[in-house]
This record gives sequence, structure tokens and C-alpha cells, in this order.
Amino acid sequence: MALNRNSNRFFSGITSQKKIKHLEHQLRNIVKPLLEKARPGDYHHTLRSVAYGKLLLIYEDGDPEIVLPALYLHDIGWSKVDFRDFIAAPTFAMKRQSPSLDAHMKYGAVMARDILRKIGFKAPSIDLISLIISIHDYPEKVFDMKDPSATLVVEADRLDRFGPAGRKRIKTVFGLENHQQDKILALTKGMEGLVDKWFRTKTAKSLAIKMGTKNGLLSAPI
Repeated sequence: MALNRNSNRFFSGITSQKKIKHLEHQLRNIVKPLLEKARPGDYHHTLRSVAYGKLLLIYEDGDPEIVLPALYLHDIGWSKVDFRDFIAAPTFAMKRQSPSLDAHMKYGAVMARDILRKIGFKAPSIDLISLIISIHDYPEKVFDMKDPSATLVVEADRLDRFGPAGRKRIKTVFGLENHQQDKILALTKGMEGLVDKWFRTKTAKSLAIKMGTKNGLLSAPI
């Protein structure tokens, strides 16, 4: 997708580029050691999600001071839970039922509150970011909030599943080896039909379809 808008659009108004860069520097330093204790690849997944979030903010409405912190912090709860049940679950549906899935969102929201308070966020922003993190793996609940920033957080997180690292990430979060190609193929086919469930904005849907098709995660354009 060609960028035809100002790439610094989301720095407009009271949010300065310098302020955002400082915030990101703080958050990267905080989350890196936490995410390195989480599931395999969670730190790099987070960085990719942030990049997708920045792209969405160019084209769609949202507050970067909500979207970016929420994306940096959304998976830190995995550092506090035993996620072996999640890795072992053989299907997307069974992963959704893993106790550790809910636990990581619960712990992550609590941890995020403490982190955001320490770096100077005000209560309304802390409340919103924590709420998003507490339900971020339930897109339908986030979309019910009718909050543009919350929507972009979910979309950026899920765009990473359709991107170049999507197939590799499926293998790591399912604990699959390279020789288990039949299982990997079956799981990638599970991505079909998820575009309309996981994305609401025009930009996110377009990116998901384009990347998913290119990377073999979608069989054909929807």
C-alpha cells in the first residue's frame, strides 16, 4: 500500500514527535526484559505491532498516546503466567479457552497501570489503556467499546499474524517444528474468514488481505 498521506500525521496537535520518541524509548526499555521472559518471539511481535499501529495512525483516527503505549504493553502479562497450556493447545479455538490467555490479559492490565503511573500518565489514559489490555485478545469486546484508539490496538496486534512473520509466529506459538508442515498448513487455513472478525477499518482490512495473500495465509483476495 502506497503512503499518500503525511507520515507524521499522528504527531499533529499537542502530540509532538519528540514527545512520542521519548515515550517510546521509555517503554522499549521497560518492556524488553519482561517480554524476553514471555512466549517465544513476543518482544519482536510487540515491535512489529507498534510499527503497524503507526501505519494505521497515518490513515485512521486514533490517539498515539493511547495506541502506542497499549501496543508496547499489551503482552507483558505473558511474563507472569505459565503459558504452556497456550502453546500446547492444538487449535485457535482451544487457545482461546486456555486459562493463561485470560491470565496474561489480567496481569498485563495491572502491570500496565503501575508502569504508566510511574512514567507520568494521567488517570483517564491509564484507565483506558488498562481496559484495552485487559480484553485485547477478544476483538469483539474491544470493538464494542466504540473507541477508535482501542480498535487500532486490536488491528495492529492482529496485522502481525498476516505479515511476513505470520507463518513463523504460528509455528512458535503452537510449538511446531519445521517438519510438521501438515499441521502448519492446517493452522494457516484457519486464518480464512478472520479478516471481517478481526478488523474494522478500511486500512487494516486492506493490509490484512494484501499481506495474508502474499504470505500464503489467505488463499485468495476476499
